[in-house]
Amino acid sequence: MKRRRIWIFSLALIALCSWISPALAQSPTDYVRGILNKVMTIQTDPALAGPARETQRSQLIHQIIERSFDFPTMARDALGPTYGQISGGQRQEFTPTFSYLFQDSYTRMVLKFLLKENITYNRESREDGKARVDTTIVRPNESIPVAYMMHQTGGGWLLYDVNVDGVSILNNYRTQFSQVIRTKGFGFLLERMKSQRQAIK
Repeated sequence: MKRRRIWIFSLALIALCSWISPALAQSPTDYVRGILNKVMTIQTDPALAGPARETQRSQLIHQIIERSFDFPTMARDALGPTYGQISGGQRQEFTPTFSYLFQDSYTRMVLKFLLKENITYNRESREDGKARVDTTIVRPNESIPVAYMMHQTGGGWLLYDVNVDGVSILNNYRTQFSQVIRTKGFGFLLERMKSQRQAIK
């Protein structure tokens, strides 16, 4: 009887842990591999092949990116010191606008460059709730190093930057935003970004 109660308790505990958050049990490498596997499945699905299905592929990949990145953190870091100087209303406008533009840009990059690639998973490092996973896209004539930076949240891992061949995507945004803000102000940057988002729809 006692062994039976222990067995039932163990099953219940396993089920509870799985229900709470499967992502918490994932290693950073498993998390990145899961994202890339989903993307590659979409890119190689015969039912989604061809120019006529590009919009559908784009929407599916867009959804994966939307779930995989910590956009509030990225929006704050992309603005640097300016984030602390703008109003709450401006932040509420900037964050979703930045998020959408990033998702659109990254989706187009994935559609164009991540097709039937061979990806090797190299070094994984962790420190203070953050992690970095180094991968390499291996092609016949080139190898492209891609590093994924992420941190732990209540729901598991979330990405906050991708480093492609030594270039940080987030740092690129920060540099561009800083230049525009310095010469034309934050208001100009926000309005230009909102116009860009409107043009995508």
